[in-house]
Amino acid sequence: MKGKDKESAARKAKDLVQVAERAHKESARKADAAEDVSKQAKSALKKAKKDFKVASKTAREARRAADEARSAYDKAAKRSAKAEARLGKSRKKAASKQSATPVKETAPKPVAPKSAAAKSAAAKSAPARKARRKQKAPKARPKAVETTPSAGEGAGAEDSFVLGESGADVQ
Repeated sequence: MKGKDKESAARKAKDLVQVAERAHKESARKADAAEDVSKQAKSALKKAKKDFKVASKTAREARRAADEARSAYDKAAKRSAKAEARLGKSRKKAASKQSATPVKETAPKPVAPKSAAAKSAAAKSAPARKARRKQKAPKARPKAVETTPSAGEGAGAEDSFVLGESGADVQ
């Protein structure tokens, strides 16, 4: 090769080296940009995973709370049904007592002074509710002795009282 051919070959090689360097710089810049995008994608993936974990945890807690609320609602519904049943029974019982009570009141019985034996017989015929209660012992009542004041004792008899009787029985 002659000198000119050597120079042109050197220039071509130099141009090719420059083109290769430019291509290398361009590819290095693109690689850096791709690496940045990759880092951003990785961080977005991490954030998405974290958000997913938080969301799934929240969903689990919400599901658990909903299950508890459902079970509490079921319990409350059962309790309410029991209460409604009791209320219905008591209403029915009250209605039957109200319908039975006027029948007893339509035939008034003559009121007669009752003795102790008559009181115990009346207590035995009382409704079952009253029969279950403890019966009170009848109080001993002192008999009032009626005395007619004489003409001379008229004013003095009003202020006197008999010992042994209650203070309410003033003669």
